[in-house]
Amino acid sequence: RALGGGRLARSPTPSSGRRSRTCAYASSRGRRSEAAGAVRDPEQATVSSSSFADANFPLDAEGRTYHVGTRPGEVANRILSVGPEGRARMLASMMDGGGPAFEHASSRGFVTLTGTFEGVPVSVVATGMGTAMIDFVVRECRAVVAGDMAFLRLGTCGVVDEATPIGTVCVASEGSVLVRREPDMFGVEGGCSGPPYSVSRPVPADPQLAGLLVRCLEEELGAGGVAEGMNATADGFYASQGRVGSDFADDNEALVDLVLAAQPTVRTLEMETFALLELARASNPQRPVVACAAAIGLAQRRSNDFLTKEALEALERKAGRGAMRALAQRPLASDKETKPYECAWRAAGA
Repeated sequence: RALGGGRLARSPTPSSGRRSRTCAYASSRGRRSEAAGAVRDPEQATVSSSSFADANFPLDAEGRTYHVGTRPGEVANRILSVGPEGRARMLASMMDGGGPAFEHASSRGFVTLTGTFEGVPVSVVATGMGTAMIDFVVRECRAVVAGDMAFLRLGTCGVVDEATPIGTVCVASEGSVLVRREPDMFGVEGGCSGPPYSVSRPVPADPQLAGLLVRCLEEELGAGGVAEGMNATADGFYASQGRVGSDFADDNEALVDLVLAAQPTVRTLEMETFALLELARASNPQRPVVACAAAIGLAQRRSNDFLTKEALEALERKAGRGAMRALAQRPLASDKETKPYECAWRAAGA
């Protein structure tokens, strides 16, 4: 049966040769509200399922989060974040048994698909685009999962390194920087009063997950199809990525060069990786999150070359399989520490 408002997609057949894994269920740990100093337990909500309690971190009566809409037992400790729902469903079709054991589509557009891959519980989440969407997914999945977690992001990107061709899958093994448009520098008579864009200091990726990701991607794509380096995450698609137009005063003609001057090893420019890595860096060491990201080079920003739809779809499948395998192979302490509560993927024999 499905847990709460989600849907049980299928009942996977356990493989007798696989080691038993149990559900990651967060009820024993709770969450502390800094403002009130109180521990919030998803199981302690007393309002109706259509209402939410605690404006600091809203949960409904079933312990479902406000945006992603999942509750304990529906999200695995290993999560692959992708942008569109179609990509999420394509990757979930690689799960054991040919699809997810559980799925949930929230009213805010997030789709969670949970099952097992090579016997290991994994969730694929259609996250959408931008740093705010990553913030929703990481924080709300963290709230309903006990133990440590591993996140991978597989997206698309613009390539700013002239030596990196489109179609290359770029792993942010060196971490990511954030590129921000500074609104206080605009709207001043006579022009900007200071630098209109800023580039943050780098945040690191998890080296073990990055190494596994590179290896698994190379097994799928060959060594020539994978590149490592630094990522740059922008706070928007247009101005903060150096896309020039006449409709708005963006003052961004030299932005890509500014980013490369600040961080010469930047290969990719997109809108999510920094937020993921920064949240992992800031995670509670008692319940740590590790993270890394890879992106398919969709467009070459220097030459304006663009990947075809057919080539992108082929790369999504191969890179997705490599990402799922890397996630499954990243050891987590919670593999041994979790308790046998009911879980959506029914992994008794997985």
